[in-house]
Amino acid sequence: MQFYLAPLEGVTGYIVRNAFAHHFPYIDKYFTPFFPAAKRMNKKIIRDLIPENNPGIKLVPQLMVNDAKDMEMMGKQLKDMGFESVNLNCGCPSGTVVSKKKGAGILGDPVALDRFLDETFRVCPLKISIKTRIGVEFPSEWEDICKVYEKYPLEELIIHPRVRTDFYKNTPNMEAFAYAVDRLPMPLCYNGDINTVEDYQAFTERFPQTDRMMIGRGLLANPGLVGEILGHDRADKKQIKAFHDEIVNGYTEIFSGDKDVVGHMKEIWFYLIRFFPDKARCLKQIQKCQSMPEYRLIVQQILS
Repeated sequence: MQFYLAPLEGVTGYIVRNAFAHHFPYIDKYFTPFFPAAKRMNKKIIRDLIPENNPGIKLVPQLMVNDAKDMEMMGKQLKDMGFESVNLNCGCPSGTVVSKKKGAGILGDPVALDRFLDETFRVCPLKISIKTRIGVEFPSEWEDICKVYEKYPLEELIIHPRVRTDFYKNTPNMEAFAYAVDRLPMPLCYNGDINTVEDYQAFTERFPQTDRMMIGRGLLANPGLVGEILGHDRADKKQIKAFHDEIVNGYTEIFSGDKDVVGHMKEIWFYLIRFFPDKARCLKQIQKCQSMPEYRLIVQQILS
């Protein structure tokens, strides 16, 4: 099985990716949080992409576009940076994204999706993978979406088997994933609600032919999850502290004040606190704090 770290906006930038690579080196591929098309990428995006900030990491940029000309323009820029592949986001459920017919919004019109992919595969200089949901409102939409996907030489298709209106609630639709396994010719990657070793085992028992899996929230809640799946011991507090400290130090280097560093760490702790179920009350304290001294005291309580 190949394991991928899912892209989470504002969370899985290069600092967090490096912390995983250094302390829990079990991830085979990383994807950047999505970014839009631009004639010239801004410094923040370039900083997240450049090889110097991703040493030894297999990284795939994820784009949020719905126009083939944008895919061509971005593909050329990314190729010049040394990338061979790009991932297209067809799954983001955010209202502001969907209203622009991007992310999961593009799935609502399979004819437009087909036209976009047809044009894109003619002009984009990179290999293309897609991260997708199974529809906008109803699982029944998935059959028509699959009819589109099966026409194109995708490097791989990463399936999060929820519809857009599920957001991250309800149970992943495993029948929809099974339909894709039976029908689609390209390599398939599963994504959704893998939080424990037991979740992984249940999935592989049902889909032994699937050889790649993307995990997001489950890995942020337990950074050593893939290690456990591979037979290693559960991470201890010392390992979690080292992982945490590297992220804090990295944020301290690139941000100018306590507020920005603490703000980004709050995003991490929204997930990581689940590793410490007896310390759940501390999340409220972290969410309220504004200074690094106060933040470090709370974290010391969690890790003690």
